[in-house]
Amino acid sequence: MKRILVTGANGYIGSTLVPLLISKQYEVVSLDTNFFTETLGPELNVNKKFINKDVRNINESDVENIDAVIHLAALSNDPMGSIDPGLTNEINYKASIKIARLAKKAGAKRFLFSSSCSIYGIGKEETVSEESPVNPLTAYAQSKIDTENDLIKLADSNFCVGLMRNSTVYGYSPRFRDDLVVNNFTAHAVATKKIKILSDGTPWRPLIDVRDLSLIFSEFLVADENKVNGNIINVGFAENNLQVKSVLSVVKKCVKGCEVEYTGEHGADTRSYKVSFKKFEKLFPQIKQEWSLEKSVQDLVKRLEDAKFSNTQLQSHEYTRLAVLQKLIENRKLDGSLYWV
Repeated sequence: MKRILVTGANGYIGSTLVPLLISKQYEVVSLDTNFFTETLGPELNVNKKFINKDVRNINESDVENIDAVIHLAALSNDPMGSIDPGLTNEINYKASIKIARLAKKAGAKRFLFSSSCSIYGIGKEETVSEESPVNPLTAYAQSKIDTENDLIKLADSNFCVGLMRNSTVYGYSPRFRDDLVVNNFTAHAVATKKIKILSDGTPWRPLIDVRDLSLIFSEFLVADENKVNGNIINVGFAENNLQVKSVLSVVKKCVKGCEVEYTGEHGADTRSYKVSFKKFEKLFPQIKQEWSLEKSVQDLVKRLEDAKFSNTQLQSHEYTRLAVLQKLIENRKLDGSLYWV
């Protein structure tokens, strides 16, 4: 397993994962359409082949001589699905299956899919597992379920399919995002010393640092195929099932003078779910959390302060995925189907 295609390679996870893979002596082919170009800090100068392409336009030549695919590319969170649910289906579902089929036909041996625990929506059990009923509340979540269902059908003895239902990511990456719950709280705390919460703080979220998740992707690449092939696995750590109010306590501890205002609403996001990671722990007992929430928030605070992150940047939404896409559309750089003009 030497030559790896990473889709969405220049995104929040990809810009952390690709340098890690290269440090492990993989030859990485990066594919990205480059919607999001702002960086919070310097990117590692790594030697990689880059394909500047929308995932919908991928073809046979892009997957030639590829041993494995790590598929990250997607309209990457729930609010972005609101642009056009049909587009979310086209990009997150149809393009994912197309890439997998092309990779399998070309002789790739492994396909790792970045799914999401958000498909549990409002958990119908106290702690949801891989066997629990899913409860998608958004086009994004539905697209992940549809993709999982079709990818399982492609798995066989020659094509190992890993289905990773990942926890919500947080922490520093060169291609920073401030529209993820921990990052959003931390960015507001640093920039304004105030966090406004559109809930009572009781919803549960499973959380994971982007660097821990990147390492887990690399472990899935080399894992015995009997562990991962056609297997849906919740990815995260039990200690990181946290209520929103617990996350806020950590952020307040790391940013002196920060105030929190609870509005008591639930806002647009009503999700709440605690997730069981027992299967993951059993299959990958060697993987331990390196970046706890507090360690990661402390690191992120320092990085934001070093970058002189201010309310101006916060209000400009340059690190907010939905706002960046909407601006590109308004400036007629992207058309309504999110293709470059």
